[in-house]
Amino acid sequence: MAIHEKQSLSGRLTIELRTPDGRVIERRRHDNLITTAGRTLVAQLFTGEVSGKPELLIAVGDGTDTAKPGDTQLGNWVDQIPAATQEIRVETEDGAQQAVVGVVATLPALGAGDKSQVLREAGILIRFPNQAPVMYNRVNFADITRTGNLEMTLAWEVLF
Repeated sequence: MAIHEKQSLSGRLTIELRTPDGRVIERRRHDNLITTAGRTLVAQLFTGEVSGKPELLIAVGDGTDTAKPGDTQLGNWVDQIPAATQEIRVETEDGAQQAVVGVVATLPALGAGDKSQVLREAGILIRFPNQAPVMYNRVNFADITRTGNLEMTLAWEVLF
């Protein structure tokens, strides 16, 4: 009996805006696009073309262009923050198993005053030692306005 399995790299982003006391005032969930550069990077890991422990960053922007596979950067970069990974877990969905790793970062509150920031896009940047960062994925979403006192947590489930 021949075994045929087809699954693709993918990811889901959950965005939460929180008040200073930790109360979630908005939660959104979005599927993302894995870039060609991100897929190539995974292939390079198999061939040994890249090695070492990567640094992960989550970048956010206010660009309005729709995410495309050939994207190598956000439409209009605003900020980036170091991200942490969570323990790898294996899930079964529709009878197929997939490995899932969480990638999480929190943008701190902007501070007092009339500051605000509109965000419309995000992506995970992967930087290996002595290499330029690679944008692994990209997602567009409806406007999110960060105000001075709100934290914004971006939590990805990256699926393999």
